[in-house]
Amino acid sequence: MIHPDTFVQPTDRGMGLFASRDFARGEILWILDDHDIKIDLDTFETIDEKQKVKFNIYGYLDFQKRVIVPWDEGKYVNHSCDPNSTGLLQYDNVSLALRDIKAGEEIVEDYGSYFGHFESFECRCGSPNCRGLISEHHKFKADLRINLKDISDRLKSFDQYLLRIETFENREFLKVLEAVEVSA
Repeated sequence: MIHPDTFVQPTDRGMGLFASRDFARGEILWILDDHDIKIDLDTFETIDEKQKVKFNIYGYLDFQKRVIVPWDEGKYVNHSCDPNSTGLLQYDNVSLALRDIKAGEEIVEDYGSYFGHFESFECRCGSPNCRGLISEHHKFKADLRINLKDISDRLKSFDQYLLRIETFENREFLKVLEAVEVSA
């Protein structure tokens, strides 16, 4: 589920997701919910190639080898080699602000931070560290994610709107967050 304080508008790359208010580093912007599409990889491989096109554009592969496609505007998060949003190292299906994000700014992630990504394209993000080709064959780059131990205090310092919603994924994430507290 995408944070409700976001909106979609056209960009030079198609549609993009934007912040409608300022977000601080550590605020949760998206978390997998009970309505998102989750297809195990074996089933995904049997889908007709023409039908896979949309899954390839809007989906990603998570650590559990499920193809995830957000049901809401979360699917419009574009790639950038200079992201302002990323996932956690210990929990795959949550995105949070990597740095402060200003109202009106596009929310972007580095697709290299995804366990698996299905499309290849020429990146035009304009970042000084732009990699050029973003390949579906890239290797997962764990260093693009935030270690939960490094951000857990900050993450807990906000009223995390998305965690107030009762879902299976939120319960699982809260268990992971609690385990980090216990081990700290």
